[in-house]
Parts: sequence; C-alpha cells; structure tokens
Amino acid sequence: MKTVPVKLKKQLLLLADKYETKEFLADDPSQFMHRYSKGRDQEVIAFIAANLAFGRRDQILSHVEAICSSIRQDAENSPAEWIENSAYKKLFTLGGSSFYRMMSHDTMLLLCDRLRELLREHNSFGSAVKFAWLQREEGVLFLHETIASLFPKECSIISHGRNSSSKRLQMFLRWMVRNSSPVDLGLWSSWYDRKNLLMPLDTHVMQEAVRFGLLEKTSSGKIPSPSLKVAVSLTQTLAQVFPDDPVRADYALFGLGVDA
Repeated sequence: MKTVPVKLKKQLLLLADKYETKEFLADDPSQFMHRYSKGRDQEVIAFIAANLAFGRRDQILSHVEAICSSIRQDAENSPAEWIENSAYKKLFTLGGSSFYRMMSHDTMLLLCDRLRELLREHNSFGSAVKFAWLQREEGVLFLHETIASLFPKECSIISHGRNSSSKRLQMFLRWMVRNSSPVDLGLWSSWYDRKNLLMPLDTHVMQEAVRFGLLEKTSSGKIPSPSLKVAVSLTQTLAQVFPDDPVRADYALFGLGVDA
C-alpha cells in the first residue's frame, strides 16, 4: 500500500468536493435513478444503467434512454413493474443481434428474466441482494461477488471472474451504499458499510491514480490491468484520505480524468 503525502491528500479532498455535485449527474448514467421516487424502481434502473456503462458516454446514455422510453410506454413509468410484468420483452426482440455493442438482445433478456425472478421472490432487488449477502458462502468477501452469484454465467453482461475488478458492479454499489451524497442514493447504507466498497477501476481513474503515484506502472511502463487485486490495493491506499468512505475518491480521480 502506498503512503499518500499530505499535499496530495488535500488535493484529493478538494477534487472530491469539486466533482461530487448535482452537476455530475448531467453526463453520467447515475442520472437515470434520480428520475424515480421509489427505491425498488431506482434499484432496477440503476442496475441496468450501471451494467451498460462502458464505451462512449453518449452511447451509454442513449441506450439507457431507450429503456426508459419503453418503461414509460409499457409499465406506467415503473422500472420494477416493467421487469415484473415482462414488458421488457417488447424491447428486446432481436435475439442474438446487438442491443449495445457486444451485449445482445438475448443477453438483455437473460438479465431481465433473472431480475424478474428476484423481484417476484423478494419484492425488491435490494432485498434479494441483502438476503443473499447474509446467506453468503464462506470466503465471499465482497458484495459484488454476491451479486454476480445471483445471475447465470451465461448472462455475460455480469462479470463472474473471481479476479475481475467488476468495475460496473462497483459503480452500482457506490450508488446504492454511499449516503449523504447529491449523486449516490444510499439505499443500502443501513446494512452495508461504505467503508467496504471498492473503487470502480474506470480508465480515467486508473490513469489519474498512476499519475498521482497511487498505483505503480507495470515493468513495461504501462498502466496496470484492472483486477480485483488492484481495486483492493487502490481502495486501501485511498482510505488514508477518506478513512470512512474510500470510494469518494472516485469523484476526485474520475472527474479530473474526464476534465483532462
């Protein structure tokens, strides 16, 4: 674990203050969960949006917007009802054809079919995850592992690799667990401690972490590949700056990286 100099600590604190604002929502997929007032609706759309959050931001937003349009038309603007009533089957009709990049309509159907089962059994996605977390097998250390275990491996939109950094799930968990934030909702803060969250290893985050000396370059001089080990290491280092809330650093590093 790297030691963070005092000057850098102050800089990261200022950057987090600068970027963790309502304005952050404008160009970020976290905006969609703020359109709904019920927790179960917020959880569903946040989970879908987070799992589509790769590639160009304008393309991410346009594809989640298409899902929100279907929700308005076919489920009285309730993402949870859109799932429970299988209204998503009106949108995802093209089988193996691409819905977004390598994610096919069939993959989206798999995701939504499993969400439907979980909602019908537990009423909300959060309740399903909490139940599974409390029943977790020995050796499961992180909440993203529990979430991944709820979905079949054939559902390729969910990362199942044991060594994967699971960037999109970490971002979703930031939204669900961190409270007292203009961006993150904190719906799960009563049963999961934000101290145990892991940094989402976005490209911007990795680049800025290396530039600040929070991560080492590889022996060949490159930015390290995102992995669970790197996510844990970077999170532990950033806990020196944000002891009770290490992933607040995501705003500092990601925001700066996007601006750069």
